[in-house]
Amino acid sequence: MKWRKVASGSFTNIRYETKEYGGEFLHIVTQDGPLNRESRRPVFEETLALTKSGNYFCILDNRRGKESILSLADMSNYGDMLVSNGINRFFYAVVTFDPAYEKTIKLIKAISMVKALEIEAMSTPDFVTAEKFIQSHILDQVKQS
Repeated sequence: MKWRKVASGSFTNIRYETKEYGGEFLHIVTQDGPLNRESRRPVFEETLALTKSGNYFCILDNRRGKESILSLADMSNYGDMLVSNGINRFFYAVVTFDPAYEKTIKLIKAISMVKALEIEAMSTPDFVTAEKFIQSHILDQVKQS
């Protein structure tokens, strides 16, 4: 895949890089410190503004194992933000060594169903695995376009 770099930015404890392939945008978000709803919001808003299709692709890289506070209300709020910005499919991979994050993925999937948001999500300790997961979904969406 030949990517075109679109944007990058950083905020307190979080930074992102967005790249595009075939009209789809991949947001790679790196956690540099503890995160909560307020610290995630600016990156979420900026990356949503960059996304030009009904698909939102994101890799959250937390290989450093920083604290990540994410409540059910936060997940619901992010689901609402996706839908209100025209997103109907959410592809999400989290890179973490915390095996308990798989429970968070299950909650995100459950909340997405209530929001009528299609979702494919996973967690893995391996960045390459996360990249392959997201890239395969991007290629599928580009072929369907």
